Amino acid sequence: MHDEYCNCCPDWNDDKNRFQPENRFVGDIEDGKRYPFDVYKKAEADERFAVKQTEADLQALTARVNALEYKSIAINSFSAAPPVSEMGSSQTITLAWSLNKTATSQNINGTPVTGNSKQYTGVTSNQTYTLNVSDGQTSASKSVSVSFANRIYYGAAADLTTVTSLNSVLSNDPERTITVNAGTGKYIIYAIPTRLGGVTFFVSGFEGGFEDPVEQSVTNASGYSETYKIYRSTRAGLGETTVEIKEV
Repeated sequence: MHDEYCNCCPDWNDDKNRFQPENRFVGDIEDGKRYPFDVYKKAEADERFAVKQTEADLQALTARVNALEYKSIAINSFSAAPPVSEMGSSQTITLAWSLNKTATSQNINGTPVTGNSKQYTGVTSNQTYTLNVSDGQTSASKSVSVSFANRIYYGAAADLTTVTSLNSVLSNDPERTITVNAGTGKYIIYAIPTRLGGVTFFVSGFEGGFEDPVEQSVTNASGYSETYKIYRSTRAGLGETTVEIKEV
């Protein structure tokens, strides 16, 4: 340790904690330039070293954190509304999606899009939309479909002339379970578009109880007409009955 009483090194400068210029080599390199040791006092040199060391440590830490925290881009959700529309109608389809991070690029069916929603107008037929996103390193995709269907009618009626006034569901799936209260003189009715094929009926686990279907043209609220198969129970006045319908 050198101090003002030290006689072993007469050229020692304690204020700068180094030898006098004429008794030492040039020192620090900063910004590509080599500076003499006496440019900075000891406290200044120590402070600059500490700052540089901290900056280096932070850069290394940041790089490690970024590497550890990186997550591949993912599509959290992708939906279309309405998912099912009535045949013969023209619809505005709204697509909405959310991601786990900001995308650098995204497209639907190859056409670039921005934000997290997109509308398509004048849609009249079944469509599939595929969302593709990328964060510059990884990519993800997800598809949704919209379909057009006609109504399936069911309920209790005395005859087949009031089919369109019965309960209905907009669907291309002929299978379901219904509960109908068929009072005196009323039959259980089930009507589906002919294109959906045939069905069979189960009541309390037993198959049957319905007549062969009658075909009839039905026009929906959008002006679309197609042929229906209309099924009627063999007996009237069954009361409250649960019927399971399955495809043949």
